[in-house]
Formats: sequence, structure tokens, C-alpha cells
Amino acid sequence: RQNFAVTVSELSFTDDLNNSSSSLYKNLSIEFKILLENVYRKVRPDAVVTILGFSKGSIIILHEVATTNALTNDEVNSQIQNLSPKYTTELLPDDEIPCQDETYGIANYNTIVEIPCQNRAGVMKRRCGKNGQYEEELDFCVSQEINNILEEVNSTKLENTFSNLLDQLSNATDVVNVNTPGNVEAVVTILTQISTVNATVNETDMKNFLETMSAVISLASIDTWQVLTNTQNENDPNPSSQLLQAVENFNTRLVLQNDTLNIKEENLELRAARIFRQNKNFSINETFANFTIEEYANLRANVFISSEEFEDTPNATVITIAYPTWIDILPNTTTFSGNFLINGLVATITLNVKNPVNINLTFSPRNQTLDLNTAVCAFWDFSGNGAWNNTGCKREIIGENILCNCKHLTSFSMLMSPDLIDDPALTYITIIGVAVSIGCLLVTIIIEGIAWKHVTKNKTSYTRHIGILNIAVNLLVADIWFIVASAVDPGTRACTAATFFIHFFYLALFFWMLTLGLLLVYRLLFLFHDLSKSVMMGISFSIGYLCPLIISVITIGVTYPRNSYTREDACWLGWDKGYPLLAFVIPALAIIAINLIILTVVIFKLLRPTIGDRSRSNNQERETFKQVVRSIAVLTPILGLTWAFGIPTFQKGSPKAFHYIFTILNAFQGFFILVFGTFMDNKVREMLMKKFSLSGFSSRTKTVESPSSTTKPSSKPNFSFHSRKKKYILTHQLYSSDNNPFQSYSSLS
Repeated sequence: RQNFAVTVSELSFTDDLNNSSSSLYKNLSIEFKILLENVYRKVRPDAVVTILGFSKGSIIILHEVATTNALTNDEVNSQIQNLSPKYTTELLPDDEIPCQDETYGIANYNTIVEIPCQNRAGVMKRRCGKNGQYEEELDFCVSQEINNILEEVNSTKLENTFSNLLDQLSNATDVVNVNTPGNVEAVVTILTQISTVNATVNETDMKNFLETMSAVISLASIDTWQVLTNTQNENDPNPSSQLLQAVENFNTRLVLQNDTLNIKEENLELRAARIFRQNKNFSINETFANFTIEEYANLRANVFISSEEFEDTPNATVITIAYPTWIDILPNTTTFSGNFLINGLVATITLNVKNPVNINLTFSPRNQTLDLNTAVCAFWDFSGNGAWNNTGCKREIIGENILCNCKHLTSFSMLMSPDLIDDPALTYITIIGVAVSIGCLLVTIIIEGIAWKHVTKNKTSYTRHIGILNIAVNLLVADIWFIVASAVDPGTRACTAATFFIHFFYLALFFWMLTLGLLLVYRLLFLFHDLSKSVMMGISFSIGYLCPLIISVITIGVTYPRNSYTREDACWLGWDKGYPLLAFVIPALAIIAINLIILTVVIFKLLRPTIGDRSRSNNQERETFKQVVRSIAVLTPILGLTWAFGIPTFQKGSPKAFHYIFTILNAFQGFFILVFGTFMDNKVREMLMKKFSLSGFSSRTKTVESPSSTTKPSSKPNFSFHSRKKKYILTHQLYSSDNNPFQSYSSLS
């Protein structure tokens, strides 16, 4: 008896084919039994076909063939191709035929089938393996004790109950087998939800949390973690990564009753200490060794943070946890190329300090036969599904040990991207851009104040300079709030306030860009229509401030009560829950799209000859080309079109090249405002030259000819980008703050 599977392209699978009593099932079974027996009997006259069932894939017909002598695949293939003129059929390879079982039914290759557990919550799972055989049954059932806690976590206000639930969970792990896939998965869910509680955590809570965690990361659970990894959905975070992040989130809420705290469980060890400003010689120097489990007895790690790192810190708490079994639980996936395995103790360091600090970690390798020169220092990056990342970490070999020095910084592109990018180069570009922009914005505001009466003598010029001034002021205020946000702790009310004002003022910048862009296209397309100054100001201020105010207020009103307004590790709009970041990204990208259309209109106007002048000389063609190049060069940064490079960075796991491009193009917007919005304005330059008597510079400055000039007028409209009738908008920059309070480190080989 042999099992085969045939796909039939002309037929579509329906639910009736799951029911052996349905007329469709019976009719197709009879039809294909006859067809299959006819072709098989051409090579084996005694062949008897039994239809076992149908599955998806157009339809796949699983059937059994009973013969005296076994059929070869070549024999079957040659016959299946001639099954019937009205069907296109194909024989599936032996290792990909569907599985069939009385309990789990029919499933295609590599599909996981679930059935309810008997008398328990959860499901039993089996994967359809090769050759039509189901793999080992997996127990994803949840014990009654743990399921009761899980249901309570999902139905109560955790701020009031999490301490009691942690105590119940710690006790439950002592009486039930917590190392089954279902129980481990449920515990991870419980601890993850409790870790987000908006309340302080005392030492008893921390001990119960770690007791539970130690139980589910025991040596006996290592195979279970592999099962969870192998059966997770492609887009879901790795369960071990979820648990690691949960304990680190929980750490940030710990309030020490004394100056130090030590908790040692079988599979982990915690050491916490307070830092006081008056203790100038305080440093962190913790060594973890002598683990009781034989497999990890040779693991050793030292964590050192010098006192210099805490000089500007008034008060802080440092929590270090070592996990010997994580070496066999966390995946080996990396963000960099190469095949590596975890070859050192996994340690996490949580610091509630404002600025990044240098952390020195010394590891003894687990496998000392491996070449230390191939070792890589890395931290666990929670982005996406989680992976080891070596950004910002340096390695040094000291005898038989590996010294890792890590300092994690943030990048400019975080405000556009859901991911936090740790890259020193991006951080340096951001810092330089902030400094240059703030200085240029102050200069812009001062110049606008000095030149105001000289450059706002008509309505159009007045409106344009109102826009430039508002853009400069909004960007300057946004920069100030950004500095405030980088100085406060994530998760605090000050962080929420900073996030709100950053969101509002950055949106105001974009909407003022839109305002000036619309004014530009209005002056280009509606030459004989004019609006009063009061109407133009009313429209401008409504678009510039009312729209961003509505968006920012609705965003905080909807997401703040759900604890999803800000990120857990930075003062900016969150992403993982509720997607509040979209309240910034969608308006920004919409404005970029509109302004791109405006730039296209400007170029079209420059290229189109005026009526009655269809011919152009070479000189005129060159002048037109220069005007187009000038248009693109000036309007691209001013209309914020460089922000289009933020679209790739918005994708999780996007290549760093896009973050570099985005950062470089947008980190100096204050400089662009000064150059393109102020210095390239002829009237501003004229006023400055008169003000400071810059006659030498004035003599070299090209002036625009007046309409009364005797020079023959060009056949092209003169689109001087700072003439009285042309308007443009100015883009701005965003910066990022990665005050990531914790990282997980190890060495890879």
C-alpha cells in the first residue's frame, strides 16, 4: 500500500470537501477513483485505489494505491499526466504529500493542525511532516492553575492586582509542570502583560517575578523553547525575546527599599544598587560565576561601569541579571552576516539614567576550543523578531577572556521609523545637525526681525515672510522640546508632555510648509485672482496651527488612556500598540506628496513657452535649464521633499543606508531655512548690505531687472524664487533619542 497525492488545477477547494457525507465529496471520490484506477492498472493490473480525502491547493487528492508490486515514481508520473483530458494534474513529491489522521484530519505538508485539549484550556498541535507523516504531538494545553491567572490578567486592572497575581503564579510553578509548551507560552503572556503595569514594583514583586521566570527557563525547558520558536507565526516576536524584554521592562519599575538588592534563583541571579550623586567614587563591578547547574559551571562574567559614567546623575538604579540557561534558549540569529553561536553568559543591564554609558563586560567562553579571534560582542536587539546586534560594541581579547565595551546611542531617523537604530555615526550627524540648525534658526529669526519693515511692503511678501518666520520659530521650539525629551525618563508625565509638544510643533512645521506651497501654486495658477491680507492670514494660521493641534490632541486623547501614546524606551510616539506614530507619519507623507505635485507644476510652468513665442534660442534653452535646476535645488529642501526618504525607514528592519540618506538630507533644515529662505532673498540681502555697509559684496550681487528695463523681455515667465509673487515652503528636521534603559549582552563565536 502506497500513498500518493495529485493536484488538480481546474478544481477549487470548498468546505464540502471536508465532509465525507457531502454529495460533492462523494461525486469527486467516485470520479477520481475510476480515473486513477484506470491509469494505475496500465502498469499494475491489480491496482486498487482508495480516496483518502481532499485538501487545499486548487485541490489535492490524497489516495492510497494497493498493488502486489510497489509502484515507482516514474511509473506514477507517466500515468498521472494522462489522467483525463479535462484536468491538468501533477504528482506531488513523496516528501510533500498531505498527512492523514483520524484525529487531526488531512493537512498539507508543513502545516500545523490544532485540536482542543480535553478538560483543559489550550490546544494540541501536530505538524504535517515529510512523506505524509504527522510529527510528534505537541502539548500546548494550559494547566487550570495557570489558566485562571491568565484569565484574570486579561480581565482586571493590573495596577491593583499584579502583586497578588505574581504571588499566585510563583506558587503555581511549584505545583504544576510548567515546562510544557502551553504553560510556558501562557507564563510568557502573563509576565509580558504584567511588565507593562503603570505602577512601582517592590522587592517582593521582583522576587516573585524572577522565581516564575527561573522556573520556565530551567534546563528541562530548553527543548520546549525550541518548540515555541519552531511553531511561532512568521511575524510574531520570538517568545524568548518577549520574556527577556518583559523582565527588563519590569526592572525599570523597581523601587529599592535599601541601597542594594540580591536575588539568586537556580537559573538566574539579580544584583541591584542605588547610585547617589554625593558618592563620587561609586562604580558597578559585579562578577557572576559558580552556577549550580553542571552544564554552566564554567560560565563567568564581569560587569563594570566606572564612576565617571555617573558624574552627572543625581540618582539612579542599576540592575544586572545573569542568565546561564539563556545561552541555549535565545536564538543565534544576528543582524550581521556570518554563522555564530552564543558562547558566553547572557547578562542584562538596566540603568534608569539619562545619557548612554560605557559598559565593560568580560566573558569567559563556554567552548574554549573555539578561536577567540572570531568572537563578536553583541547585544540583543528587540526590533522585529529579535536578533543579536553588534552595533556600538567593541571586542578585546584578554588572555582566555573576551572584554566587550558597549555604548548604545540613537539616530536621527527614529522619529520617522518604528525601529530604534543604534549607530554612532547617525548619532554624530544628528548632534551636529541639531547644533547647526539651532544656531541658523536664531540667526534667521534675528534677520527677519531686522529686515521686517523692508521686506514686507506688499501683501505677498508679507505672507511669505510670515510663513518663514513661523517655520523658524516652530522648528526652534521643537528642538528645545527635543532636548527636554532627551533629558527626562521614558514613561513619566514629563515624557508624555515632551512627546505631545514635539508632535505638535513638528506637525506645525509641516503644515506651514503646506501653507507656503499652496500659496506658491496659487500665485502661479491664479494670476488674476487676489485675496485680502486678512483672508490669507486666516487661512495660513488655520492650516499652520489648527490642523496640527487637532491631530495632536486627538492622538493623545485616544492612545494615552490605553498606555500606548509613548514608547517604552524613548520620549516619542509609540508604535507597537495602537500605532500613534501614524498620526505624524501620515500627515507628513501626505504633505510631501502635495508639495511634490507643486514642484512639478513649477517645473511645467518654467518649461512651457508663452503664447506667441514657440521658438527658443540656445541661450534661452540654457536659461530655462538653469531655472529648472535652480527650482529643483531650492524647492526640494524647502518643500520638504527630502522627507520622502523617510518612507523606507518607516519599514521595520529597513537597511541602514536609508537611515543614513534620510539623516544626512534632513539633519540641517535650520541651515536650509537660513540659506534658501533668507540669504537668497534679494530684498533681505539688499537690506543687510545697506545695514552693514557691505558695498564690496553688493557690487558683485546680481540684481533682478525692473519691468522698465530696456532689455528685451524674456519669452519665459521669470520665476525668481524670492520675487514678490513666488512662495515656497520650508522643511524641517527630526532628531531621535534612544535612552534605551536596558540591553542584553553576550559574546558570540
